[in-house]
Amino acid sequence: MRMVILGNGPAAVSAAEAIRDVEQSCEIIMIAREEGPCYSPCPLAEYVEGTVSREKLFIRDEDFYIRLNITTLFGADVRRVDVAANEVVLANEKRVAYDRVLIAIGSRAFFPPIPGINNTDGVFALKTLADADGILERIGKVENAVVIGSGVIGLEAAQGLAHHGISVTVLEVRNQILPQMLDADFAREVQDILEEHDIKIVLNAKVEEILGEHGISAVKVNGSLIDCNLLICAAGVRPNLSIIEGTDIQINHGIVVDNHMQTSFPNVFAAGDIIETEDFNGQQTILPTWPNAVNSGRIAGYNMAGRSPRFIGLETINVLRVFDVPIGSFGISEGDRTIEWSNKGIRKRLSLKDNRIAGIQVLGDITNMGLYLEMMKKGRNMSAYENTVLSPEFGYARLIDTATHKSTFTAVAE
Repeated sequence: MRMVILGNGPAAVSAAEAIRDVEQSCEIIMIAREEGPCYSPCPLAEYVEGTVSREKLFIRDEDFYIRLNITTLFGADVRRVDVAANEVVLANEKRVAYDRVLIAIGSRAFFPPIPGINNTDGVFALKTLADADGILERIGKVENAVVIGSGVIGLEAAQGLAHHGISVTVLEVRNQILPQMLDADFAREVQDILEEHDIKIVLNAKVEEILGEHGISAVKVNGSLIDCNLLICAAGVRPNLSIIEGTDIQINHGIVVDNHMQTSFPNVFAAGDIIETEDFNGQQTILPTWPNAVNSGRIAGYNMAGRSPRFIGLETINVLRVFDVPIGSFGISEGDRTIEWSNKGIRKRLSLKDNRIAGIQVLGDITNMGLYLEMMKKGRNMSAYENTVLSPEFGYARLIDTATHKSTFTAVAE
């Protein structure tokens, strides 16, 4: 049995480990565009900042592939998956046959259709190690930088550049930062923190053009020019679907998979940022996060090896640190009502729907995020806990007995 894994990120590595947990004798071939062992893209901004070393990025060493008896084809460009022939076609037209294949090549950075964005030196994403290395090569020559996008990656990139004394402007097309993570009032508090550290925020920003003949010199925004020697585009990601174009593999916004990570072809699996499947609320979606990649890769690997565990849904959890202030959220902000608590710079808002957790936003303390997520997954009725659940003293013990704890909370009707 030959298992071919396309990719070398968290989904691919988790799948390989799961396969080897079941099957020690099958052949595993891993094909990836980037050279070298698996690394985490999550700390790339800290790598640019200088607070995380290059060595700390790698989550597996080169011996990992030897120990698991994995044949690696790194630095190989996959052109397409030939589902009729059960083969993967590489750029040199070399074909690699498979019995089962996992597509785990992740997502690509999205560049909006702005004039000059694709042909001006000094424009980067912050998606790969090569992106981070390219940014670091220019750091000493940069005085002014612009970041397009105020999501998690954009704000992490802005902080990393500001750490080097660079003047940073963040451009956001919407009327608040972190639009997919926080409500407007929570976002305003985070914006205040950024501006206190001299990071400029431009909301409702229409980026009209990237200027510069021999490298980027300015960005035209809402009719005005912002001086700029470096631009990081953090406008989101898109599933990397090019290798399945022209096939009958079902896609929507991503590759559609069932809860076994199986595509519309029984011997073709997919995992990680490239997949579209249900979240915990039963909504079909794409949620490119590290935990989702690891979990979906593990489920895919076990199913490829003959076991049949089920994926229980994509998690919407987001965690960010803004100048040492932790911020977290998951789920939805809409609900029947909310519970709020704040004290000494810590603020929490829990959204309830049918008296069960629908989502949460926290600023300043993310200690119990995992506990709240578990309570949401289990659909726990909050009647016995809503007067204590956001208290700093709340923990697993409180799930058993909350009767003696008193606290002051405000339930806000929506």
